[in-house]
Amino acid sequence: MIRLERLRLYSADLELRSPFRSSESTQRSKRTYLVELESDDGVTGWSEISAQEDPSYWPETVSSCLDVIEHHLVPRLGIALESPFDIARVFASIRGNQMARASIEMALFDLWAHREGVSLWQLLGAASDRTHITAGVSLSLADDIDGLREELAIYQQDGYRFFKAKIAPGADAAILELCGTEFALDHLVLDANGSYSGAHAGELDRLDSLGVALLEQPLTERDFAGLVDTARRLRTPIGLDESVGGVDDIVTALRLGMRPTINLKPSRVGGYVESLKIIELCQHEGLHLRIGGMLETGIGRAHNLALASHPAFDRVGDLAASDRYFANDLTEPFVLTANGTIERPTGTGLGRVPDPAWISSTSCLELHIGRS
Repeated sequence: MIRLERLRLYSADLELRSPFRSSESTQRSKRTYLVELESDDGVTGWSEISAQEDPSYWPETVSSCLDVIEHHLVPRLGIALESPFDIARVFASIRGNQMARASIEMALFDLWAHREGVSLWQLLGAASDRTHITAGVSLSLADDIDGLREELAIYQQDGYRFFKAKIAPGADAAILELCGTEFALDHLVLDANGSYSGAHAGELDRLDSLGVALLEQPLTERDFAGLVDTARRLRTPIGLDESVGGVDDIVTALRLGMRPTINLKPSRVGGYVESLKIIELCQHEGLHLRIGGMLETGIGRAHNLALASHPAFDRVGDLAASDRYFANDLTEPFVLTANGTIERPTGTGLGRVPDPAWISSTSCLELHIGRS
């Protein structure tokens, strides 16, 4: 049994090492909030708001998450919890707002793991021997083949072996030229972020001829009929990312006859309770599963690594080292090992906390949790 006492929101503002461009936006910084949840016995857990500042990727934004957290989620936390899984019932009346809900739920799981004296990955049912997660790095949308080759060469030299390249209609010529070389196509995922449509059948056919490992989210997130038709027509496996806001979306795809690879971002589906439902369904249906990322700080990256060490993840995801995005992270950095992996944090709970000097220097909004 646990009672929560307060929630603190710490303002974070990190410049990216280089702009990260996709079909829907260009990000030059990571501006968000870290979440610290504290119980009445002084135990804390950490997470972060993973939403972007604008709603180009997902309907939620950092600002909308702040509003929902303060005015709709925190007021529901004043009850005793017997399990971290109880949080799904507490938030059941909140429609959507998955990223806002996830920021509290994932902090609660970290807190609970600390109280139990176990690592977060243990609480999530991950594999004890999966201590290192194969890294995958995302490449920005490229304007020309020279820029793409240069970026690719840098990351290959760093030790990455698996890549995801952003594409969009009219901006995929560099990828088409790259794939005409001896590049290992079975280690390449193409991510369209829903930017193609039925009018781009010819372009999708050209991409299909390349033989890459996966074509992720070629059509818009709610166009399930179009996605099913595309999956039937193309030989390249199709992945779903933005289409997956919860386990019901995967059930919909299955009922329509699609068997997609799932890019699971725990924050996008509302946290760990829904993520574990998705994992169970994917295992039952034999669907391939990969972990996604939202340019998280070290806190969010630690959460993703804990979940990615679950044995259900059988495809390389989007987990890169800290220095892929930030010159200085808010936690002890995650580094790429010589064999292209990232070590899962050890110790109790999440295994990472923010730098105390950064905590003392940034602004904080403290919300007290009343009793009900």
